[in-house]
Amino acid sequence: MEEQLLIQQCRQERRDAQKRLYDTYYPGAHRLSRRYLSGNHDAEDILVNVFLRVFRYIGEFEYRGTGSLQKWINTIVINECIRFLSVYRPIIADEDLTLLVAEKDWPGEGSAIDAEEIMHILEGMPAGYRTVFNLYALEGYSHREIASMLDVTEGTSKSQLSKARNYIIERLNKQSYGTQ
Repeated sequence: MEEQLLIQQCRQERRDAQKRLYDTYYPGAHRLSRRYLSGNHDAEDILVNVFLRVFRYIGEFEYRGTGSLQKWINTIVINECIRFLSVYRPIIADEDLTLLVAEKDWPGEGSAIDAEEIMHILEGMPAGYRTVFNLYALEGYSHREIASMLDVTEGTSKSQLSKARNYIIERLNKQSYGTQ
């Protein structure tokens, strides 16, 4: 119910409600944007556009229960990141259809990998790999949906995911053996 009240107050352009919405959803939006963009400055720039869009289009937002506002904001973040990448860092995707790496190649149980290490690996990943990996593995989009969003083929999406997984495995193995 609190979410609905916050939305209603933002629709009335109440600055206190807009600040509460911003303060509540900024941290998650920032983490999400950092998964797509390698630099903190780029992520912060994107978030300016994200929250401008949120406040501009909150009147069109259709509340569908608890969590729907977060999902809507996340969708805006992802779209803004993709827009940024397509303009400023074009995703160069090749059609090399390497086989997807088997799950057994991922680090197993007992691997001590913290969030900071993963963020560091994601930040170093080429934009095409990182974008497809985030959309597929973390956001749950299908290759068909990713292909449509990025204006590439499904094969390219699969290839970029495979390369992303190989990239992550290679970096984790280097960290495990202390050979960076």
